[in-house]
Order: sequence, then C-alpha cells, then structure tokens
Amino acid sequence: AAPPPTTTTPTGPRQVTYSVTGTKAPGDIISVTYVDASGRRRTQHNVYIPWSMTVTPISQSDVGSVEASSLFRLSRLNCSITTSDGTVLSSNSNDAPQTSC
Repeated sequence: AAPPPTTTTPTGPRQVTYSVTGTKAPGDIISVTYVDASGRRRTQHNVYIPWSMTVTPISQSDVGSVEASSLFRLSRLNCSITTSDGTVLSSNSNDAPQTSC
C-alpha cells in the first residue's frame, strides 16, 4: 500500500524577537539600538524595561542584533534574541550598564 500523503503547513517568514530585561535605575535613561527588518540600525531612547521588538528579517540567515545602554551607568541590563519557536539565538545576562546580543 502507498504511504498516506503528507501535508506540510507552509511556514511563514521567520521572526526574531529582541528583548532587553533587567533593572532600570530611577532617573536613568536607557537607549536600545537594534537592526530592523530591512537591516538598518534603529535607536529608541528613554525606553522602559522590559523592552522587546519582533521583526521579520529579509534574510532568513540574518539574526540581527540588539544593544542597550544606560546613560548614567546605573541600570542593570540583559538582552536576548529569540525566534518565534522559542530558540535562543543569542543572550547576555551580565546585569551590566551596557549589553549587546
């Protein structure tokens, strides 16, 4: 007998989520720089923690990057880059005033 036909669900474009976690010190200003879906670097200033951004990179092999920094070097920051299925592509949990993934 022939094997039953296999049905495949088309997978959409892969998404990656940049996350910045940690502790924001009172009065401190945190800036986050990340690579957007077009491969351009974007910066957001005075963000709140936890921060996250989900993008769909043009290239399936591109994981992008995320960096966060504390203006007064008082906050403790960590970061991660994960895929939509939960795979961790990069992470840094050094609780430092500056972090990058």
